[in-house]
Amino acid sequence: MEKKKKKKETNQLITKSEVESKLDILVEGQTNNSKQLQAIRNDLQRGFIGLALRNQELVELNKELTQQLGIVVSELNAIQQEREEKEIRKQARQNRKRLPKREPMTHHIYKELIRAAEGPTYLSVRLRIAFCILAVTGIRINELLPLKVYQLETLIHSNWIAIDRSKRGPSNHKAFLTKEGKKIIEDRKKDFELIFLMKESNSYVFTSEANHYQMLSRETITKDVNRAMRSVSNQFTDTPNITSHSFRVGYITQLWKDTKDIEFVKQAIGHRSMGTTSSYVDILSDKEREERMDQI
Repeated sequence: MEKKKKKKETNQLITKSEVESKLDILVEGQTNNSKQLQAIRNDLQRGFIGLALRNQELVELNKELTQQLGIVVSELNAIQQEREEKEIRKQARQNRKRLPKREPMTHHIYKELIRAAEGPTYLSVRLRIAFCILAVTGIRINELLPLKVYQLETLIHSNWIAIDRSKRGPSNHKAFLTKEGKKIIEDRKKDFELIFLMKESNSYVFTSEANHYQMLSRETITKDVNRAMRSVSNQFTDTPNITSHSFRVGYITQLWKDTKDIEFVKQAIGHRSMGTTSSYVDILSDKEREERMDQI
């Protein structure tokens, strides 16, 4: 047992200080004993092997730390880049050119738009239905594009339509009809019936005449709507600044006037922030505030 123990001990690697001590013995010639010299050489050999192994461990550890540092640096760079891009977007929003405020759609202007889009062709029918849906729901013009025929059927029979929001806000938002909205839909009943005859239930409402299963591009529908609106605007002496967004402005404005409940308007239109809804509402005049106070 003792021999095995001693053999195990002799096979153990020696430390750096022990290596230096053995070297001193050889350099200073402190022994001429051949057995002792051989033992010293063996010890030095084990010592150098030990130093080499420890050096290799340090090299591997250094590689690992370098890799970890690279990951950390990469993540920090990504965070920094995200912050810089966010700041650029913020500055762009602050510095963007503000468009003139669009005037709200009125019932009179709407009637003139319908008259301007008169005609039996599919393109005329498509344009009148676009005006109608924008007027009764207050949705954005690009939210017309995903609408399918079965959604129009729901609008006719159940007085609501599910809208996929194009911006932040509740998805599949339901737009319900007001009393005035129901009358507007009833006036366009023939146009809706023509669409139901022409198209399958699962086809898109706003398409070319040839392909009912491929929705129009936003550029096409916006161009058609705004062209008609510019033509009608020029007929008025004051030339109101109306675009497709005027339907949304008019819808929110009228809803606010009818309810005086900004939280209700926010939820009805599908806004995520109260501030967004408030930006559509004009400041109350002194007379309006006085009338409201008298009712409290």
